[in-house]
Amino acid sequence: MQTKLLDLAKWKAVRIDGLENVLSFDPLIQYLKDRISRETTLKKHFFEFVLEKLLANPHLKEELKPEEMVHFKDELELVYCLVEPALAEEQKMIWALSVPLDPQIICGTDAFYEMMEGNNEVLHRSMIQSIQDKSMVQKRMEFVYSVVFEKLYGQQIPMGNEVSYAMSYVEDGLPRYFKINIDTRFVDVIAKGELPPLNLIEWAKDIKGEDYDWSQGIKQLPLHLFKFRGLAIITVTEITQEHAVERIKEVVLSRHRFALKEDTEQVIHSLKVLMGSPAIEFGLLPNLRVNNKLVFTLESGNNSILLQPNHCIDNGKSFQKLAEEYLNHPKPVLIDETVQTEDARQLLQFLNMAGIQAYALFPIFHSNEVAGVLEIYSYKKDVLNLQSLVKLKDAIPVIAQLLKNAIDEFDNHLDSIVKDKFTALQPAVQWKFNQAAWDYLRDNRLSDQKRTIGKVSFKKVYPLYGAIDIRNSTIERNKAMAADAAFQLELLIGLLEQIRERTGLLLVDDMIGKCRKWLSGISHDIRDSEYGKLNEFLENKITPFLKDLNEKDLALRPLIQPYLVEIESNTGSVLKHIRVFDNALKTVNNTINARLEQFNNELQTFYPYYFEKFRTDGFEFDIYIGQDIAPHKPFSRYYLQNLRLRQLQAMAEIARETHALLPRLEIPLQTTQLIYIRSAPIDIVFRQDEHKFDVEGSYNIRYQVIKKRIDKVRILNTGERLTQPGKIALVYLNESETREYRDYIAYLQEEGLLLNDLEAVELEELQGVTGLRALRVSINVEKTDEVVPDALTGATKEA
Repeated sequence: MQTKLLDLAKWKAVRIDGLENVLSFDPLIQYLKDRISRETTLKKHFFEFVLEKLLANPHLKEELKPEEMVHFKDELELVYCLVEPALAEEQKMIWALSVPLDPQIICGTDAFYEMMEGNNEVLHRSMIQSIQDKSMVQKRMEFVYSVVFEKLYGQQIPMGNEVSYAMSYVEDGLPRYFKINIDTRFVDVIAKGELPPLNLIEWAKDIKGEDYDWSQGIKQLPLHLFKFRGLAIITVTEITQEHAVERIKEVVLSRHRFALKEDTEQVIHSLKVLMGSPAIEFGLLPNLRVNNKLVFTLESGNNSILLQPNHCIDNGKSFQKLAEEYLNHPKPVLIDETVQTEDARQLLQFLNMAGIQAYALFPIFHSNEVAGVLEIYSYKKDVLNLQSLVKLKDAIPVIAQLLKNAIDEFDNHLDSIVKDKFTALQPAVQWKFNQAAWDYLRDNRLSDQKRTIGKVSFKKVYPLYGAIDIRNSTIERNKAMAADAAFQLELLIGLLEQIRERTGLLLVDDMIGKCRKWLSGISHDIRDSEYGKLNEFLENKITPFLKDLNEKDLALRPLIQPYLVEIESNTGSVLKHIRVFDNALKTVNNTINARLEQFNNELQTFYPYYFEKFRTDGFEFDIYIGQDIAPHKPFSRYYLQNLRLRQLQAMAEIARETHALLPRLEIPLQTTQLIYIRSAPIDIVFRQDEHKFDVEGSYNIRYQVIKKRIDKVRILNTGERLTQPGKIALVYLNESETREYRDYIAYLQEEGLLLNDLEAVELEELQGVTGLRALRVSINVEKTDEVVPDALTGATKEA
């Protein structure tokens, strides 16, 4: 313990102007007297002993000067014994007594003076910077006023009775952080005059604001009104570990967008501070996956010592294999030159190449999933041990969040590339697009030149094509549009004639003439182009005119308002026929879509394949299946055969279900079913401009041409459309392609889903396509009491 004056203000003027501070033992003496009167434990005897010693010194005056305190070393040591635990080691305690609310030290422990008087200019500069900082000045002012409020107004303002400064100084190249707590139990505040009335709650609320004008606050309650007397106790506590962990939290949580390289550099610096050794290095490696395969980005690789180019053997392939094995069976590993376990030998190859003397590897978990690994290593011996690694305990959850952020950012980046360069994809082929996105991301980070994204293709896959069309949907739509147009024109002509009689406007005569011309040109149907022109005439010429009259001429409003109500698209009678058609079409298409989705969901569980459907008036769909789509699952032709049988069955079931809707539809919309058979495999490639798959290679283009032209093909020499309601048509080029399907048809005939009227027909020649043939068979669309087995699972369901 030392009793030596030490004015911390010598480094910078840190005092608050206007404070009168004096030293005195009186507040301590009064505190002891009060505690003795209430104490019932053995502490009472110690308090009495201390009080007796204080009162026995005749030189203790009511007020003392700092330079006089050197004569009261015993009394000051008693204060230390009084406030600190009996078992505390004085050599380790950073503790001191000071003038109340003033940075003038009168005594302290050796550790305190060593810290403050040692060769720590960095510490001094840090203290000055902290105290000059606006937030620190604010905290000091809040603290001073909290003492005033507590001592004189009897109010505990929620600002705390302590003030903390974060100080740092560099030791071996790393900062350490300390907190200074000021205890004012033995400080009295004496008012020099009458205290001004204050609304303390509002005042305390105001001064907590960052932009509070302290000059205004000091005018309301000037500090010269008060005198501070007694002894202030200063305790300095090291908070390096807490500060380091908080700094890591700030880095992880503060960014709006994650930046692995910058964030990791700051986190690694904080980890070094936490460990307290510049000789300890760190690496953070997030568990980045593409198609469940571990990958390393340029940023993540830079954070691992073992992935540095000069340390990698065989371009890092061995380490990647080792990393995969480790992440599949994660556990903490600590390796130094004395460790020779079998598990560590392969890793030691990398460590020796890098010159590393000690190495630790920890798996980091987030929500019970491995988010990555933390490397701790040193080029020096005897630096890493289990005791030092315990310091990382509080930082591990924050590091887990950092690694999870890295994974999420990587996945989002990969997903954005896929969606930008390709489209939203199905799980069966998502892996191939992920790989293409990863190659694109990796190559562009390694190259100075911008590279294009690679082609996504699948080789030798088997195609299945189907189309469910709604027969005569265009004709029915045109009829509905014509009926609505005629109704509106007749309604409009009647309205305009009444307006002409009321107003005599020649302009109305011209409108009536044009409406009659439109009406005379409408037969039982109308083309989309004509309907568009009619709507343009009505919306641009007629409706604005009527709305203007409706607003400005009150006499005409009773005539015009009913018409405006009738032309409302959702409720008016003018569009009632097209609404009926749209509702019928929607009902049929919802039924088709639901059955196709069910069909796809069932079949995907057996073997992954690509399925894409296109909405027309009905639906078309493409299926591609083959080994190249699911390289990790052996492909068998049985999967293809099962899919073809199930496609045929699903088409018949769709026909049956849409036929059952007819009694509920105001417009009887029937469906036709078409399948194109192709036995030979083809190559497909994703077209980025069209965002869909297309065939690749001149040999395979014929498949796409046929598929696009057969929807309206006719039977040779008959003029009859191949596709008919209640029938399934299967188009093919080679007779050998039909053998498999004839077996499927026979099976479904036996089960009562298809009728026994299979026919083989030749088809008319299409542009660029000759020799097409087809099988056609009727569907048992009427409900029966038979039970049709599911071709896929063998389960039964009512027909």
